[in-house]
Parts: sequence; C-alpha cells; structure tokens
Amino acid sequence: MKIQKISIIILLFVSQIALAQNPNETLSSLVKQAIEYSPRLKEQSELLNVGDYRIKVQQSGTRPQVSGELSYTRLDPIAEAVIPIPGFDGKLQFQPHNNYNTNVAASYVIYDWGRFKAGVQKTLLEMQQQREGIEGLKQTLAYQVAQLYYGIIYLQKAIVVQQDQVKLVEENSKIISDRLKSGDALDYDVVQAQVRYKNAEIRVVDLQGQLEKQYIFLSSLIGSDAHKQIPASAELQYNYPFVDAQGAYSEAINNNLDLKTALARESALAQEIKISSMSSLPQLSANAAMGVKNGYQPNIDAWRFNTLLGVRLSIPIYTGKRGAYNTQIAKINLDAAKQSTEAQKTQINRDIENAFNDIKVATQKRALAERNVYQSEYGLKLAKIRLTNGVSTPLEIQTSETAVQEAKFSLLQYDYQVLLAKLEIARLSGVKL
Repeated sequence: MKIQKISIIILLFVSQIALAQNPNETLSSLVKQAIEYSPRLKEQSELLNVGDYRIKVQQSGTRPQVSGELSYTRLDPIAEAVIPIPGFDGKLQFQPHNNYNTNVAASYVIYDWGRFKAGVQKTLLEMQQQREGIEGLKQTLAYQVAQLYYGIIYLQKAIVVQQDQVKLVEENSKIISDRLKSGDALDYDVVQAQVRYKNAEIRVVDLQGQLEKQYIFLSSLIGSDAHKQIPASAELQYNYPFVDAQGAYSEAINNNLDLKTALARESALAQEIKISSMSSLPQLSANAAMGVKNGYQPNIDAWRFNTLLGVRLSIPIYTGKRGAYNTQIAKINLDAAKQSTEAQKTQINRDIENAFNDIKVATQKRALAERNVYQSEYGLKLAKIRLTNGVSTPLEIQTSETAVQEAKFSLLQYDYQVLLAKLEIARLSGVKL
C-alpha cells in the first residue's frame, strides 16, 4: 500500500510539472504553426530564389556568348571599274548586287578587372539582406502570436474575475432581498442590486467578445482553429535572461534582427560604391566567327567559307563623369543608411529603458494592489456582516463590491503589463521564441 501511495504521489507530481511546462510548449507550437502557414513568409522565401537566378544571369556574362546570323543585302549601285585590256571588253565588279552571309560568331570576356565578380558579390549581399528581412518577419510574427497568446490568457482570467464578481453581486442581492422581506430594505435597494447584477453580466459578455476577437486573429495567423489549443491552466508567465537595460541593449546590438537587416543593407551599399568606381576600368575580350558568304574575287557570286579571330580591349575614356556621379550617389546612400542605423540603435535603447521602467512601475503597483485586494475583501466581509445584522446600508455593500472588483482587476492588469514589457525587451534584444 505504501508503494502504491508513493506511486500516486509521483504521478501527481509529474503531472503538475507537465501542466507547468504546457503553456510554453503551447506557445512554441503556435509560433511554429504560424511560421509554417504564413503566406507572407512563403512569398518572401519565393522572392529570395530570384537572387539565385540573378547570380546565374551575372555569371553567364563570364561564359562564351555564341550567336548565329543569316543576312541578305541588295546593293545598287555597286563599285565597278572598266579595265582597258587588249582583247577584253567588259567591266570589273568589286561587290555583287545580291550579298548573302551566314555565320556563327562567339565572344568571350577574357578579363574585366573584377567587375563581374563585384556584381555577383553585391547580389549575394542583397540576398543576405533579404534573408535577414525574412528572419525579421518570422520574429515579428512569433511575437505577434505571443502577444495574442498572453492576451487570451489575460482575458480568460479577467472573465473569471468578472464571473466571481457576478456571483458576489448575486449573493449580496439575496441578502438585500431577505432584508426587504423583513422590512429592513427598500424596493429601490433591490432594483439597484439587480441593475448591478445585469451590469456585471454585461461586462462578462463584453470580455467574452474581446476574447473571441483574439481567438479569431490568432486562428488567422496559424491557419487553424485556436480555440482548443490554449489550456485554461496557462499562466501569465514569461522569463527573460536580462538583469538590466544595459545587458539587454548589449544583446540587441548583436542579435536584433532589424539592426542585422540594416547592417546588411550597409554592406550592399558599400559594394555599390565599389562597383560604381569600377566603371572606368577596361575590358579585354576575344571574338571569333566562321561561315559562308559571297563577294570574294575572282567570282563574287560564289559562296566561300570564311573565318574571323580577334582580340579587343575596350577602354572607357570619357563618359560625362557618369561613373563619378554614380559613385557619389552610392556614398550618399551609404552615409544615410549608417545614420538610419544609428537612429535605430538609439530608439532600441530608449524602448528597452522604457520597458524596464514599465516593469519597475507595474511591479511596485502590483505590490500595492495585492495589499489592496486583501483589504477590500476584508472590508466586503465586514460590510456583509454589518448588512446581515442590519447596521449597514446596501450602498456600503455596493462600494465594497466595486473596491474588490477594481483591486482584482488592477492586480491582473499589472501582471499583464509586466509580461508585455518583458516580451518587448526580449523582442528588441533579438531573443527567439
């Protein structure tokens, strides 16, 4: 029997641990569902594939380019000469009227002083920027799901508080009704109690409507019904690994995804400067062709096989300073991007400090609210005893009921405010859910 009792205790203990871990597992599951379902993320992932093909297009410029040509040209007049040769009476044509040409030509860039490579590198940096953007979208979606998740828990608990208030008002209404029968209360007091009861029920309906909106929003993010996925035992708890604002900001500098995206954009713009400065570099290429055409002496109408082979060095001499202007534009864009990044860092630091301040203030208020709950409940208990003994008025009961409701709601709201502030700090610091 002792062994059986110990087994039951162990099972109960394990089940309590499972229930304690369940909320975090539920949130992780919801986040995973949202990321897997999100059409927006799928769209961005598809667009990321465009970068691979852009690189292939750029790399194709370093491979031989082969083309075929078929042409016909009619010329009138043509160059001809009369040669006074004894015994020969006629004209000598240097080109036929009907010119035919067919050939296969190839060109190949031998060396471009790094321009193709720089272009590919810029595309790779832009793809990295896009990847950081996708990770940022995932994080935004994850924290949006988390806010809805904890918002649902908050509303569930708020409904419980309000339902307790309904029961409390109902119990006190019965006391007033009993006093009315004994002649110690007025019909007005009963009506007032009934009005308070209906108002409390309306408040429950209002909270239930807000809860349903949260469920609808969450369901649209995860692509399935979320009503049965959040357990009633879930708590307003979220732990984050930061002691102070400085530690959270240091973490944000390295892991904040918005900053990572901004830094990736700076790298792409720096590469743009490099590419613009290379516009005046030469390009060495080879070209070759072979085919058949007419127009060769002595029989200009006959088709003959011909070949072409050559090397070309193209050197830009003057382009109206286009390259210099493009380089200056790229530098201005990079400077602006750096200033934007610094402004973003300042805003992140400010938001983190504000969130820590919110936690501090809400924690202090919560401590006061806890004492207020105890005092208001004790005051209501005394008011009910006084009312039962006929030494109090229904107004005193109503005032005590209101105090209890406000105290409990305040306690719940402060817990919720602390949690939201912690979520904001984690999001800004780049913590992945």
